[in-house]
Amino acid sequence: MAILRPALCVVILLAATAPRGAGQVLAGPEGSVEFVGLEHWSASELLEAIRQITPDQPLHACAAVMKGQLGFADAAVRGYVDSPDHRGSQRYTVIIGVEDPARVRYRSAGSGTIDLPEPWQALKSVAEGDLAALSMASQLARFRNSPEMVRQLAEPFGFDPTALDRVWELTDAMDGEHDRLLAHEILANDTSWSARATAVSALVNFNNHDAAWHELISAMIDPDARVGAAADAALQGWARSAERRAVRWDAARASLVALLDGTNPYAFSTVLRVLAATEIEPAFGRQLIRAAPDLLLAHVGAEHETTRESAIDLLKTVSGQDFGADLEAWSEWLSVEPDEPHESRASTRKARTRLQNVAEAGIRGAGGNEGPLKRSDTRAR
Repeated sequence: MAILRPALCVVILLAATAPRGAGQVLAGPEGSVEFVGLEHWSASELLEAIRQITPDQPLHACAAVMKGQLGFADAAVRGYVDSPDHRGSQRYTVIIGVEDPARVRYRSAGSGTIDLPEPWQALKSVAEGDLAALSMASQLARFRNSPEMVRQLAEPFGFDPTALDRVWELTDAMDGEHDRLLAHEILANDTSWSARATAVSALVNFNNHDAAWHELISAMIDPDARVGAAADAALQGWARSAERRAVRWDAARASLVALLDGTNPYAFSTVLRVLAATEIEPAFGRQLIRAAPDLLLAHVGAEHETTRESAIDLLKTVSGQDFGADLEAWSEWLSVEPDEPHESRASTRKARTRLQNVAEAGIRGAGGNEGPLKRSDTRAR
């Protein structure tokens, strides 16, 4: 993630009134800033509130302020640059805000301690000392037999490829059925975050098991963000692997709905890519999206191409249609029952209108047409 200087908090509004369906984009000295998913806040109000609370803090750290001091149920910040070496590049920051606490549902952590064999103990020590290396090893596992590729991908992030080799040596010894079952037990019952992160790394060996995919999705809503980050990295590696395959997702419905609703928004794009890459069954995919459409449609309406493309790709996979970034078309598709003939769509006008309103509320523009909001209006409800 790009680190943006505090000066970026002082921004120039691109437009006083954004058209319906437009993203909430502000311009700053180092690039654009886009807000996704806001309901009661306007982008300009939120950025001003962040600036007033932490005038010297870089913008990439504002998710903690949004959650801790501004009443957001969850938040995430992603930074992008348009050149690999970052020199002379434009930066683009996407800030995702989830205001409604009912949409954020992290799972409960275990309350026990499970005895770990070697090399589990050794890998747990790696997690406690260098979690970033553990996650990078999971994400790049598919390249482990291509040392030059590993070097090219790891070194720009400050990783010594030999540290990844050590992680792979340990996980290679955790590929038996007893290891898979132990990983599931730890993720469900162990109170230690580092033990759960170790279990995530062990599951990288088992992408031929649907249950392992389900467990990693569930780990993305672990109450400890470090476990969620490890699962995110592992799933990114699987989704981009040439060995990815179709997965039946029915058993992971509750975790998937929680993620699509906005639990752990840092993982949101990964979830969308994973579901598309594993050829989610269309009827089930449609059920998931209809259960939690808000943030997905907000991403479809984002101006930042990388932010919206994973949302559009999932909708294309599930629907067999390609409406691009047309929110009205996607809202209409979601509002119509699969077996409903086109001629009867007038009877679903209310549902279609609701979904359209959801989309527009989630990506509302800069707010110039709304007037000032009272502080009581801006709290998550």
